[in-house]
Amino acid sequence: MLKRSALSRKIASRLAAPGSSTSWSRPVVQIATTGVAVGMALIVIATSVVHGFQEEVKELVVGFGSDIQILNADYEDQKIIRSQQVEDELATMQGVESVHPFYTMPGILESSAGVKGVMAKGVNEETSSLLLNRFLKDGSINLGPTDAILSVEQARKLEIGIGNRFTLYLVGGPAGVRGRTLKLAGTYQTGLLEYDNEFMFLPAAMIQQTAGWGMELQLLVDSAAVEARAFGSRKSPVVRWHRMTVDGFEARPIWTQSLVTKELLEGSDWLVTAETGSNEERLHPDSVRLFQDAEGVWQWEHWGGGWAAAASGLEVFMDPGAELWEVEHRVYQSIPIGLRTQTVLQQAPEMFTWLGMLDLNVEIIIGLMVLISIINMTSALLILILERRPMVGMLKALGMNDGRVMRVFFWQAVRILGRGFLWGNLVGMALVVVQSATGWVTLNPEAYYLDVVPVRIDFAFLGGVELLTFGMCALMMWLPSLASTRIHPAEALRINR
Repeated sequence: MLKRSALSRKIASRLAAPGSSTSWSRPVVQIATTGVAVGMALIVIATSVVHGFQEEVKELVVGFGSDIQILNADYEDQKIIRSQQVEDELATMQGVESVHPFYTMPGILESSAGVKGVMAKGVNEETSSLLLNRFLKDGSINLGPTDAILSVEQARKLEIGIGNRFTLYLVGGPAGVRGRTLKLAGTYQTGLLEYDNEFMFLPAAMIQQTAGWGMELQLLVDSAAVEARAFGSRKSPVVRWHRMTVDGFEARPIWTQSLVTKELLEGSDWLVTAETGSNEERLHPDSVRLFQDAEGVWQWEHWGGGWAAAASGLEVFMDPGAELWEVEHRVYQSIPIGLRTQTVLQQAPEMFTWLGMLDLNVEIIIGLMVLISIINMTSALLILILERRPMVGMLKALGMNDGRVMRVFFWQAVRILGRGFLWGNLVGMALVVVQSATGWVTLNPEAYYLDVVPVRIDFAFLGGVELLTFGMCALMMWLPSLASTRIHPAEALRINR
C-alpha cells in the first residue's frame, strides 16, 4: 500500500500525463509554464549580465592599477624607496598572486592635431603587462627608449598612427615641464573609455629620470684622476668616498671632494656616494662601485640607489577568490611605517558605487519574476482544481482527507514549476552563451564604459537564487490548493452525474 505522500505524488503524476486535462485547461497550464520559464530566463540573463558588468569593469580597473596599491604615507612625497625584502615577503603572503612596482606621472600629449592630458605609466621587465597583453590592438609592447603606447582613442584624437612621432610633456620633477619626442609603437583598447582616454604607456626609466626621485651619480675616469658627477639636485650634492673591505665598506668616508687622483685610489675598491646637500630635497642617494679589472683598468658600476631604486608605489594582485579586505589587512600589517595601502575600491569609488547599484536592479527583477510566477501558478492551479471537482469529490468519498487532497494539487503545481524552471534555464543559458560567443548585443561605451554587454554565470549564486525562488513559489502553492478543501463530496458527485 502506498504511503500517504507517495499516493498524492502518484495521483499528481497521473494528472500531469499528456491528455489527462481537458482542452480548456490545457492552455492555462501551458501559459503558466511559459510564464515561469520566461521569468527564470530573465533571472538567468539579469544575474549573468550584472555579474559580467561587475567582473569585467573590476578587471579593467584592476588592470590599470591593481587590487591593492602600496604608496607613501606622506601625500607630498609621490614615491617610495623599494625594498627587495618587503617585496619578497608580500609575494609569498596568503592571497597574493604577484607584486610589481609601478611608475606614473602626469603629462600632456601634443601633435599637429591638438593636445591632450594623460597619465603616463611606465613599463619595464618588472611591471605588470597583463593589461597590454590582453588589449593590445596594433604594434608591440616591447618598447624602445623613445617608444610609447597610446589608446586607440588617444591616437585617433591626435590623428597619428603606428610609427608616427608626437611630443609628450611630463609634468613634475626638478626640471618642471619637459618635452620629449616619442614614436607610437602600439595602440590598445579596453573599451573602458574613461581609462582609455587617460592612460598611456612608455618606458619606466623615462619617468624615473624625469620625476627626480633620486640622484644619478656618474664617474669620469681619465689618465690621472677620477671625477664624480652627480645629477638631480638643485644644489651642490655631497660626494663621499668609502674604502671597501671584505665585509662591506668603511662607514667613515675618506674624502668628500668630487675629484680624486688615481694614485690615491690604488690598492682598494671604492664605494662612491652622492647625497643631496639640502634636507628640503627628497632625493634618494646614489652610489657606485669603483674597481680595477683584471687588466688594471679602472671600471665603475652602479651599486644601488638613485632614481632606479624609487617607484611610485607597489601593485599587489590577489589570487582569484581571495577576500579583498582580508588581504589588504595582512598587507598593511607587513609593510614598514611610512607606507600606506589603497584598495581598488578606494581608487575608483564612483565606479564601484555604480556597480553596486546594479545589484538593486537584479533584486527588483527577481522579485517581480517571483511575483508573476506565483500569480500565474495560482491562476492555473485554481482552474485545475475547478476542472477536477468531480475527482476531488470521489477521492474524499473514498476516505481521502483534505490534507492529502491538497498535496495532490501541490505536487501537480510543483511539476509545472519544475518544467518552467527547466525550460527557463535552458533558454536563459543559451542566450548567455550566444552573447558570450558573439557579443551581438552592443552598448554605447561613453554611457556604459563597455562596448559589448558582458555576461558571466556565477553558478553558485544562480543556484542559490533559483533554489530560494523555487521554494518560495512552491510554498505559495499551498494557498490556492486550499480551495480543494471547500469542495464537498456530495455536491461534486451530484454535478458529475
